[in-house]
Amino acid sequence: MSFYIIGSKYGNAKHGYTDIYPELIKKGVVAVGFNFNDDLTNYVGASENEISNHLKSKSASSDSISTLKKFLNLKVGDVIAVKRHSSPRGKQARLVIGAFAIVSGINSVDYKHCDTLGHTISVDFIDTDLNIELPLGYGLTVHKLSNQKHIDMIFSPIVVEKQDDGEVTTKIKNTAESLVLRTASYIQRKLHNRIQNNLVKQLELIYEPSSIKVEKNYVDVMVETKDEIILYEVKSSRTPDNCIREALGQILKYGYQLKKNSSKPITYVIVGPSEVNSSADSYFGYIQTILNEKVEYLCVQP
Repeated sequence: MSFYIIGSKYGNAKHGYTDIYPELIKKGVVAVGFNFNDDLTNYVGASENEISNHLKSKSASSDSISTLKKFLNLKVGDVIAVKRHSSPRGKQARLVIGAFAIVSGINSVDYKHCDTLGHTISVDFIDTDLNIELPLGYGLTVHKLSNQKHIDMIFSPIVVEKQDDGEVTTKIKNTAESLVLRTASYIQRKLHNRIQNNLVKQLELIYEPSSIKVEKNYVDVMVETKDEIILYEVKSSRTPDNCIREALGQILKYGYQLKKNSSKPITYVIVGPSEVNSSADSYFGYIQTILNEKVEYLCVQP
């Protein structure tokens, strides 16, 4: 398993940029646009020399050759940070990550030549709509990372396990499609469980252990005192708006079912790993305004 950064814009500073991020998410792919009209199906997984010789025969630029040699050698199970921006802020290097993904496939990657994106490889997105800014400079379209400190900085939101020797593992097996396709869900579940466990530890400092029920009737955590019920729904997305959107229907349904048998007031708490904007004009502020229920958001780190 290797770690990559891949961009989400086509073009250049001189002629302007086109944002392809929405289409990447919609299609479930990563993409590069160099040598746009050249279908490279026969060069997926080929040696760098083979790819380089073919592209030179097409008069490809050195940037095209460098990018496509890396892109065409992505492997099933490789982990990708999708880059949104990399232009520095003043003299400060800046890298903005918009999504994390894992390369999907059976025994080899699923490459397709696309009329709108050029060269695409199918991925399973772990988390999207992110805005993770780091003081790093990665300006190329495709980077294969070797700096372990940078790997730790960039991929810390999704790394779920470390072995005693420090090697990162995500339990990916390249020969089993079902395992690879479940990998993103596996990581999301591990992050969810970490957040849930840390939430319970916090609640145990406030409430009697007997009042805390974990995964009771499909709610992640429920606290019931003599005066009230508090429902906690945990989501692992780094974007609070995503957590709210994913949790709201579930947690309100839990409350609806509970109200059939209890007259206690219910507080609904959405739990995620990032701080929420709760101002009046924010998405969460809007939700709190329109719902005739007590809805809160709690940040708990995995």
